[in-house]
Amino acid sequence: MAESASAGTVSGVLRTVPNENAFYFYRGEGSPSGQKASSLQEFLSSIEAADKNSLYFHSQRHDFENWVRMLGDPTLAKQMQTLASQKLTPDELKSKLVRIVRMRVGKLKKLAHEA
Repeated sequence: MAESASAGTVSGVLRTVPNENAFYFYRGEGSPSGQKASSLQEFLSSIEAADKNSLYFHSQRHDFENWVRMLGDPTLAKQMQTLASQKLTPDELKSKLVRIVRMRVGKLKKLAHEA
Protein backbone atom coordinates (compact mmCIF):
# COMPACT_ATOMS: atom_id res chain seq x y z
CA MET A 1 0.00 0.00 0.00
CA ALA A 2 1.46 3.35 -0.98
CA GLU A 3 1.95 6.01 1.67
CA SER A 4 -0.71 8.10 -0.05
CA ALA A 5 -3.27 5.37 0.55
CA SER A 6 -6.86 6.42 0.07
CA ALA A 7 -9.18 6.45 3.06
CA GLY A 8 -11.21 3.65 1.46
CA THR A 9 -8.15 1.42 1.21
CA VAL A 10 -7.05 2.17 4.77
CA SER A 11 -10.51 1.59 6.23
CA GLY A 12 -10.72 -1.61 4.18
CA VAL A 13 -7.55 -2.92 5.80
CA LEU A 14 -8.75 -1.86 9.26
CA ARG A 15 -12.26 -3.30 8.81
CA THR A 16 -13.75 -6.15 10.81
CA VAL A 17 -14.24 -9.20 8.61
CA PRO A 18 -16.94 -11.87 9.02
CA ASN A 19 -16.11 -15.09 10.91
CA GLU A 20 -15.42 -17.03 7.72
CA ASN A 21 -12.60 -14.58 6.91
CA ALA A 22 -11.26 -14.28 10.48
CA PHE A 23 -7.80 -15.56 11.37
CA TYR A 24 -8.00 -18.66 13.58
CA PHE A 25 -4.90 -19.44 15.61
CA TYR A 26 -3.61 -23.00 15.98
CA ARG A 27 -0.97 -24.49 18.26
CA GLY A 28 -0.06 -26.90 15.50
CA GLU A 29 -1.65 -29.00 12.77
CA GLY A 30 -5.22 -29.84 13.81
CA SER A 31 -4.85 -28.16 17.23
CA PRO A 32 -6.87 -24.92 17.45
CA SER A 33 -5.91 -22.53 20.26
CA GLY A 34 -9.37 -20.97 20.52
CA GLN A 35 -8.07 -17.52 19.55
CA LYS A 36 -9.35 -15.67 16.50
CA ALA A 37 -8.94 -12.23 15.01
CA SER A 38 -11.55 -10.49 12.86
CA SER A 39 -9.58 -7.27 12.35
CA LEU A 40 -5.99 -6.10 12.26
CA GLN A 41 -6.46 -4.54 15.72
CA GLU A 42 -7.75 -7.88 17.11
CA PHE A 43 -4.87 -9.62 15.34
CA LEU A 44 -2.41 -7.38 17.18
CA SER A 45 -4.03 -8.20 20.53
CA SER A 46 -4.06 -11.89 19.66
CA ILE A 47 -0.40 -12.10 18.70
CA GLU A 48 0.56 -10.21 21.87
CA ALA A 49 -1.26 -12.89 23.91
CA ALA A 50 -0.52 -15.91 21.70
CA ASP A 51 1.89 -18.69 22.51
CA LYS A 52 5.19 -18.10 20.68
CA ASN A 53 5.09 -21.63 19.23
CA SER A 54 1.67 -20.96 17.71
CA LEU A 55 3.05 -17.85 16.03
CA TYR A 56 6.05 -19.81 14.79
CA PHE A 57 3.76 -22.52 13.37
CA HIS A 58 1.72 -19.97 11.39
CA SER A 59 4.76 -18.01 10.27
CA GLN A 60 6.40 -21.09 8.76
CA ARG A 61 3.21 -21.78 6.79
CA HIS A 62 2.93 -18.13 5.64
CA ASP A 63 -0.56 -17.97 7.15
CA PHE A 64 -0.11 -14.44 8.52
CA GLU A 65 0.94 -12.79 5.29
CA ASN A 66 -1.80 -14.60 3.35
CA TRP A 67 -4.45 -13.33 5.78
CA VAL A 68 -3.08 -9.76 5.76
CA ARG A 69 -2.98 -9.83 1.95
CA MET A 70 -6.67 -10.84 2.01
CA LEU A 71 -7.32 -7.75 4.18
CA GLY A 72 -5.69 -5.69 1.43
CA ASP A 73 -2.32 -4.77 2.96
CA PRO A 74 0.51 -6.03 0.73
CA THR A 75 3.01 -3.82 2.62
CA LEU A 76 2.46 -5.61 5.93
CA ALA A 77 2.30 -8.97 4.14
CA LYS A 78 5.76 -8.33 2.66
CA GLN A 79 7.17 -7.39 6.10
CA MET A 80 5.74 -10.63 7.53
CA GLN A 81 7.19 -12.65 4.66
CA THR A 82 10.62 -11.15 5.41
CA LEU A 83 10.30 -12.21 9.06
CA ALA A 84 9.37 -15.76 8.07
CA SER A 85 12.54 -16.02 5.98
CA GLN A 86 14.90 -14.80 8.74
CA LYS A 87 15.21 -18.10 10.66
CA LEU A 88 14.25 -16.44 13.96
CA THR A 89 13.66 -18.28 17.21
CA PRO A 90 10.00 -18.35 18.35
CA ASP A 91 10.80 -15.64 20.96
CA GLU A 92 12.47 -13.38 18.39
CA LEU A 93 9.64 -13.96 15.92
CA LYS A 94 6.97 -13.00 18.45
CA SER A 95 8.81 -9.84 19.47
CA LYS A 96 9.40 -8.67 15.89
CA LEU A 97 5.92 -9.65 14.71
CA VAL A 98 4.25 -7.68 17.52
CA ARG A 99 6.45 -4.69 16.72
CA ILE A 100 5.76 -4.58 12.97
CA VAL A 101 2.01 -5.13 13.36
CA ARG A 102 1.78 -2.49 16.12
CA MET A 103 3.67 0.01 13.93
CA ARG A 104 1.50 -0.79 10.89
CA VAL A 105 -1.78 -0.46 12.82
CA GLY A 106 -0.59 2.88 14.19
CA LYS A 107 0.37 4.13 10.73
CA LEU A 108 -2.94 3.01 9.19
CA LYS A 109 -4.96 4.67 11.97
CA LYS A 110 -2.99 7.87 11.41
CA LEU A 111 -3.67 7.73 7.66
CA ALA A 112 -7.37 7.11 8.34
CA HIS A 113 -7.57 10.20 10.56
CA GLU A 114 -5.78 12.35 7.98
CA ALA A 115 -8.21 11.37 5.22
